[in-house]
Amino acid sequence: MIHVLAAVALAGATVHTGDGPPLEAATVLIEGNRVAAVGQNVSVPAGTRVIRLEGSVVTPGLIDPASRLGLAEVEHEASAVEGTAGPGHDPVRAALRVEDSFNPDSFVIPIARSGGLTCAVVIPSGGLVSGQSIWVDLAEREPVRRTSLAVHVSLREARKVRGSRARAFLRLREVFEDARLFRSNRGPYISRKLRELSLSASDLEVLGRALDQELPVVFEVDRAADIRTVLEITREHKLRTVLLGVAEGWMVADDIAAARVPVLVDPLQNLPTSFDTLQSRADNAVRLRRAGVRVAFTLRREAHRAHRLRFAAGNAVASGFPYEGALAAITRVPAEIFGIVDAGTIKPGALANIVVWNGDPLEVTTWPTHVFIRGAPVDLRTRQDLLTERYLQPAATR
Repeated sequence: MIHVLAAVALAGATVHTGDGPPLEAATVLIEGNRVAAVGQNVSVPAGTRVIRLEGSVVTPGLIDPASRLGLAEVEHEASAVEGTAGPGHDPVRAALRVEDSFNPDSFVIPIARSGGLTCAVVIPSGGLVSGQSIWVDLAEREPVRRTSLAVHVSLREARKVRGSRARAFLRLREVFEDARLFRSNRGPYISRKLRELSLSASDLEVLGRALDQELPVVFEVDRAADIRTVLEITREHKLRTVLLGVAEGWMVADDIAAARVPVLVDPLQNLPTSFDTLQSRADNAVRLRRAGVRVAFTLRREAHRAHRLRFAAGNAVASGFPYEGALAAITRVPAEIFGIVDAGTIKPGALANIVVWNGDPLEVTTWPTHVFIRGAPVDLRTRQDLLTERYLQPAATR
């Protein structure tokens, strides 16, 4: 349960603001749902609840920028998986909205919060153009902050269904050309004076917003050659592109950097899982960053293991990624990529999504002791914790 507090001060901890070096023995002042002040000499108003945190570490809440939280309850049970359409449906469904099927009461969300996640980009799946993602704060009430966050294209999913890589790219180019034609000929289209287009008006409207750069387009792609083709399509249509996956991104890191396209990478992906990921390697994220690519970390469609995001960042550090950069890659950088200006940092005016840890947040032996979402403390007990408490009791007292 989430309880709203008027004001609370987190005092004496090491504070990683998400942007810059950590502040030792610092205080974070939360008023309402925002950060009011942060620093080593913060004046705490009378009546503020003060939580002493010497020896603890405070970070912004973690963000997974490509999650299935709230959509996948039981992965291999079709009736428990939402935000998708099966292989028998149209592979292009840009108008599909994840918002319509997101479940804020999903039993996996408390588990994610117990691992320090406070926000996620929840993405659709299936087909070539899968639909539109949403940004959520993992709060109990009104979690969706932004609908129609981005349009998602999956070359991985399209290859599963259609088999031919060239055919998938041909269809993708056709989709954007139809959207461009529709954008300047809405009247003739409605009056049936325009040639027949391959998509519905609702799909074309969404893709038109992508052509206008109102919506970013997230391309899920792994193979180096496919990444080059996506970058070419990006240039042709002047898209705001984000790359997801990029298992072989290190091979074309200079091309990605030159295009100024950010990437969402899973640092735990270090071995081939398909012919598209034959050149996977543990230092992929490190090499991308050294080339000048803006890198954020994701567990890539995970719901049940979303709480392990920090371990992925820890693995990146072990492979040579800078520590503060790895922490930013699961806090500030995802928010910047999707234009959420008040998330991912601890600074005055930022939304108070904050986690207190009992040690290094990237170590497996530490865990959150306090989590605040929109300034309110979160009960970190999960369904599993409640079941454990119940069945540890003697039978006579249940």
